[in-house]
Amino acid sequence: MNQYEAAWLRKIIFVTMALLAVVSSVAKVTPAFAQVTPANFDEADAFITAKMEELGIPGAALVIVEGDQIVHLKGFGVTDADGRPVTPQTPFFTGSTGKSFTALAIMQLVEAGKVDLDAPVQTYLPWFRVADVESSKLITIRQLLNQTSGLPVSIGREQLANTDLSDSAIENNVRALAEIELIALPGERYEYSNANYVTLGMIIQAVTGQSYEIYIREQIFEPLEMQNSFTSKTDAQQHGLAIGYQKWFGIPIASPNLPFSRSSLPAGQLIMSAEDFGHYLIAQLNDGNYQGVSILSPAGIAALHNPDVPMTGSTDYYGMGWEVQHFQDVEVVRHNGEVPGYTTDMFLVPEEDVAIAMVMNTYSPMLGIRVARLPSSVLRKLLGQEIIPGNEFLYMRIVYALVMLIPILHMIAVLTTTRHIRSWRKGTQLPMRGQIARYIALPLVWNAVIAYVLLVTLPSTFGVNIPTMILFQPDVSWVAVISGIFAIVWGLLRTSLFMRIQPDNKLQF
Repeated sequence: MNQYEAAWLRKIIFVTMALLAVVSSVAKVTPAFAQVTPANFDEADAFITAKMEELGIPGAALVIVEGDQIVHLKGFGVTDADGRPVTPQTPFFTGSTGKSFTALAIMQLVEAGKVDLDAPVQTYLPWFRVADVESSKLITIRQLLNQTSGLPVSIGREQLANTDLSDSAIENNVRALAEIELIALPGERYEYSNANYVTLGMIIQAVTGQSYEIYIREQIFEPLEMQNSFTSKTDAQQHGLAIGYQKWFGIPIASPNLPFSRSSLPAGQLIMSAEDFGHYLIAQLNDGNYQGVSILSPAGIAALHNPDVPMTGSTDYYGMGWEVQHFQDVEVVRHNGEVPGYTTDMFLVPEEDVAIAMVMNTYSPMLGIRVARLPSSVLRKLLGQEIIPGNEFLYMRIVYALVMLIPILHMIAVLTTTRHIRSWRKGTQLPMRGQIARYIALPLVWNAVIAYVLLVTLPSTFGVNIPTMILFQPDVSWVAVISGIFAIVWGLLRTSLFMRIQPDNKLQF
């Protein structure tokens, strides 16, 4: 090939490569969502600030991860009534996001050859029982992870009010399951229950010979350099724990003495900062690796995120300590967390190598849907998607309004009864015998019904007992309890007063 031909060949190659580059740029598929940039962060921060003011959220913190780096970290608002500002290092209770830590710990033990996912729980806890002896033998580790053991949601919620702080607290909760009836046969269907993950926590203790707290610190917190994460409220308080706020008639009130449920620690009582959440999310996005340290194999991480079980009444799936959802056509792996005084949510978007977590120091199950949706709204903004507006469920608002109305009805009833009695004492409007029976029977039945609805039906509807109901929603719960007790007392007192009306239509005192 002569010099002239070589020059032409170089020109042909150059033009060909240029054409390929142009075709490639034209044919490139538009990403499913907008690229995450600092401008997005500013918009997200402004959105959070506005919503916090609108919804009465005292404090919050946000972390955004891309690839193996934290790209945005910010604190908002205050941690307590004294106005101490939230920082990215401020610890918050993180609720049920802790289930993913328990699932990770179990998978670590699986890879170490110490646990078999399909082995019965009794392999590791020979004393484990539920009310049905035969079903007790069938429940497996995988079923606990996937929330398909048949354990009911109610027992998990009720145990959150257990303030046992002894070293046997987790074991005591698991042993208490011996009296619990399953809602379905093991493996038959999904039922979210904290009791599944408390039991997994006990298995971790039995297999390792360590407390759950020590294992999580040594095998997860320390390798991931989570320096502001804790398994003890006392330890967290010494490092600036954000005070939880409870809603009292819509007003957030600082509640520094909210109980710590050590017995439910594996199900959702871990305490972490937003910055530490970022370290955890990096490991989850990067096949178990953080800064060159591996806490689990890629196959183990994939197993945790796999959509194993359809969630009842939803198009979402439950994995192992994670839920798998779709924001439009984008797959999102997430888990939220809600405990008295705190709301948390974390999201992985694996196909785009993005993750976020947000912590807040307030929670209200009755009128807090918009608060709970704030983190997902932030993610949608980052993804360039339209925010889905959310309001409290209608039945929640109706229940709240009716319960708050009952004390007013009681006041009217007392005033009406007082007016009748005064009238009869003066002899100006003497009751007939039939009227006396009506004044006794109907109000007595009505007060009995009110007491039953408030003290029995209402807690049962939300799958909790009265102490747990008060813990999560103190304002409406205390009104319900006091009104229910008043209905009983007033019903009996009123009946006693009317029974003292004699046949001669005179009230005897």
